[in-house]
Amino acid sequence: MTDSILHLHVLLKRSLIALLIVFLFLGRFSTAAAKVSHFEKKIRQIMASENFNTFQEDRRCPADRKYRVYMIDNFEQDVDLVPEVLTSHGEMLEKILRTGRDDIELIIMNTALSKGLKQVIRDLIEGECADAVMSSVPGSNYTYGQISTLIPGRPTIDSGNILYYRSALRHLLTDIAFGGFPSVEWLEKIDVNSAKLRNDARKFVYIEALGRFNVPVILPYGNSDATYKGQIKTVNLLSLASNARVYSALDQEGNRVEGFPYSPLSSGDERAVYNIVECPHPDDPFKAVLDINNDGYPDYTYFRSNPIAYDDDHGELAFAPLVLKQAQFVQWRAQIENRPECRFNDEVVLTAAQYSEIKSLYPSAMDTQTTKDYVWLNSPEHGQVYAFDPACWKRGTLIGTSVIPPNKLKEMLPPKTGRASRDGIGKILGFLDR
Repeated sequence: MTDSILHLHVLLKRSLIALLIVFLFLGRFSTAAAKVSHFEKKIRQIMASENFNTFQEDRRCPADRKYRVYMIDNFEQDVDLVPEVLTSHGEMLEKILRTGRDDIELIIMNTALSKGLKQVIRDLIEGECADAVMSSVPGSNYTYGQISTLIPGRPTIDSGNILYYRSALRHLLTDIAFGGFPSVEWLEKIDVNSAKLRNDARKFVYIEALGRFNVPVILPYGNSDATYKGQIKTVNLLSLASNARVYSALDQEGNRVEGFPYSPLSSGDERAVYNIVECPHPDDPFKAVLDINNDGYPDYTYFRSNPIAYDDDHGELAFAPLVLKQAQFVQWRAQIENRPECRFNDEVVLTAAQYSEIKSLYPSAMDTQTTKDYVWLNSPEHGQVYAFDPACWKRGTLIGTSVIPPNKLKEMLPPKTGRASRDGIGKILGFLDR
């Protein structure tokens, strides 16, 4: 009898524990669901007015010392600029935004665009402020043929009438974001990935909602993409949002970049082709700097590991061997100290300081005066002693609409201090456009 009672007591205890776990789980689930429901309800309230130019509340930061900018991007995607620089897509855009300005505070969001936009709205609802949202993640682009299948009656939409269908497409995206797809029959007829469309619809309404806070969203119109059924994916659905600033690509001559998407929905054309320019570091002969958007400010600094560019006696771009690193110089100096004075047969490039040190050891053998940054000993082109200054030179070309948002954003936000920052080593003058 006692054993039966004890067994029943154990079963009741286990049941109570199980019920408590279920209760706690359901409580947490209900709380999370309530939060999601509250957020969606708030978005619907923000989007309730048909007049998308009427803002609910201005949540910019005019009184702050710095602009507050949310940057949503990918910091895992590698970008090849030059071999000396290891960087990511997000870091590259961050560099462009920070250089030359000391009045922009960045809130970095290493996440997908939809998730990032949603979090920005949450922050604004909770009382934060923002002057802009910027992203260069891949666009939400479709062909005209695909867009045509979204409208009942399947009209032929093209560049000539896309603005006419803009209102219908905006209403469609809003309905999809909040209520799902119109019907199963409609889904069967469209020539679009339904999951991608649903995600793009959410991005669209989030951008529209941010417009109610007077916070613009700056985006690229898109890069060259794989064609679909022989058509370029020319229509960026996010450009349908009235609050979106979505820019298409121009080359260095001001012409649209061939193969890159464009439609009348574009907010405008902006330069998307830049020279990648290396220049000497103004304070360290062992380093170089890289300007990737040709604004005269260095975006990356690194130790030289490539030949040194210079202008020769005829004004032509030429290259000298890599300068001896200090540890290499100490070793080389120890070797030559035991040589006769006349034996300086090694071909080496020295900094001015290194050359002065060697010259002080053997003044009679090396009496050349110089104010140049480098001295090339035993140059096959220039003889025993050749002094020169390093020059800027083009290391390559950066092509892509990703660089448009940070450049455009800096243009849209005038310096609060009345001038641009010297940004550490400051502006490098005399860049060469080779």
